[in-house]
Amino acid sequence: MSIKQQLIHYANTLQIDTIGFCSAEPFEQVREILQSRATNGYLSGFEEPDIEKRIDPKKTLKDVKTIIVIGMGYHKIIESCPSEGLRGRLSKSAWGVDYHSIMKDKLYQLGLYLLQISPGHYEAFADTGPLVDREVAKRAGLGWQGKHCGIISPTLGSWFFIGYILTDIEIEKDEPLEGSRCGSCTRCQKACPTNALQGDYALNSKRCISYLTQVKEDISPELMEKMGLQIYGCDICQSVCPYNQGISPVTHPYFVPECVEPDPILEDLLEMSNQQFKNTYGLTAAGWRGKKTLQRNGIIALGNSKDIYALDLLAKYIIDARPIIRKAAAWAVGNLGFKEGIPILIESQNKEEDMDIHKVISQALVDLQSKP
Repeated sequence: MSIKQQLIHYANTLQIDTIGFCSAEPFEQVREILQSRATNGYLSGFEEPDIEKRIDPKKTLKDVKTIIVIGMGYHKIIESCPSEGLRGRLSKSAWGVDYHSIMKDKLYQLGLYLLQISPGHYEAFADTGPLVDREVAKRAGLGWQGKHCGIISPTLGSWFFIGYILTDIEIEKDEPLEGSRCGSCTRCQKACPTNALQGDYALNSKRCISYLTQVKEDISPELMEKMGLQIYGCDICQSVCPYNQGISPVTHPYFVPECVEPDPILEDLLEMSNQQFKNTYGLTAAGWRGKKTLQRNGIIALGNSKDIYALDLLAKYIIDARPIIRKAAAWAVGNLGFKEGIPILIESQNKEEDMDIHKVISQALVDLQSKP
């Protein structure tokens, strides 16, 4: 068998769902797009800052000849959680064990096998590499780019993680799938609550709910309200995509809900200790930003729940020792819209020394007191 055929066979034994091979020529077609996104402030800040490294594989591995690209699906269908309790929502990407560790392990095993069958060198990356993952996956034939900016596989939909290996070993290349198959469909754009999808194949990362759940900086009141019940990630644009309907759930065990509930009880999230967080969310992709950021998101979800029972929890966290939590709680009390929140805001206002938080409390009071 050829090197390519041997790698495909070995990938199947590793339960890798899809694999492709492409050239390591520079991805010049995205230079203008990346420059425009940087100029307009659309980049998330999580990407490689050097555009040349994002475009040219040789900036990472000097003698690279081939890029091996793998995909692992994470689509699962589960029964709805019981309705009791105030609950948030986790993206499917965080339902199971952190995909970064799973993908890195698969790439490591594939890389070692590659060196057993051919002398050479390799570098492997799983969501942390310098290149634009979707462009690498497109060139390797794993799928086409949807208007939601994700790559759509004929078999996995857009529910799959991407990893790649740069190697100086020459391997037969695959052909990319021709064009996009979205046609006139704009379901993903219409469904996005924050208007992050600003035109066909154009994403303003700074407005994406998935991005908002991961930032440590302040989030504007307008965007907090549009975050809904999301405490990590967002699946809205993918969920409405026609190509994701009828996709078969993956059969491997890696990304099934075992660490946390897909719709976790918010009080449990807010009350958990550092050790409890480490043993649950810390095992998932949602844990990388730490407990405080997820709890901030939980507070925002309480404010979007429109449930008067959320006031009992918010009354506790509006006097929390952590400013980011107090600030989110003050906004959440106002956003709930119940006049019963006025005494909570007044009491916290009398104690609050942080002027930024004081302003949020004052605005929340104005909003509630103006209600009929």
